[in-house]
Amino acid sequence: MRRTNRLITKEAIFCYCEDKSRVEWMLLYQGMVVLAANQVWWTWEVQDVFKKVKEGEKYALKYYAEKMHRQIDELVTRITQPLKKNDRKKINTVLIIDVHARDIVDKFEWESQLRFYWIQQHDDLFVHQCSATFSYGYEYMGLNGRLVITPLTDRIYLTLTQVLRHIAIPKETHGKLWCVFSGNLRAVHL
Repeated sequence: MRRTNRLITKEAIFCYCEDKSRVEWMLLYQGMVVLAANQVWWTWEVQDVFKKVKEGEKYALKYYAEKMHRQIDELVTRITQPLKKNDRKKINTVLIIDVHARDIVDKFEWESQLRFYWIQQHDDLFVHQCSATFSYGYEYMGLNGRLVITPLTDRIYLTLTQVLRHIAIPKETHGKLWCVFSGNLRAVHL
């Protein structure tokens, strides 16, 4: 199952908004795949904004914030239309994460956030936070609902990722631990 989840996640990342709107793209994949791929692209887009600012494009962050607001508006519009139960839950979850992502960009709290990267030389998905890096793991977790992401939630993620970074455990178990850790933290939201 993990191998299949990895392949589907990779496809979703590489087909992101290729010839469809973002919302249409979301409806093609299962929830956990959409969440992971969406986070990969958010990470890339924010880093691209930093690159543009460094190159002298002083309004890049403002333009990206406007784009994020438009994306949130599109999700709100779509969620008010008829949807299947799981699609509504998926879009609602992405909406909550997008609002949190918008707040991160607005408040500029980038370094302490979970960032998702598809690392081409490993052909795999990794999660970074501060100095910690973990393989994603692809453990199927279903589409858990989220109420809200708070500063406390951010601090819990930060604390746990840094603890996992310092524990002397084999690297191949990091993905499994990440799945357990994120699953437990999601349960806190419910």
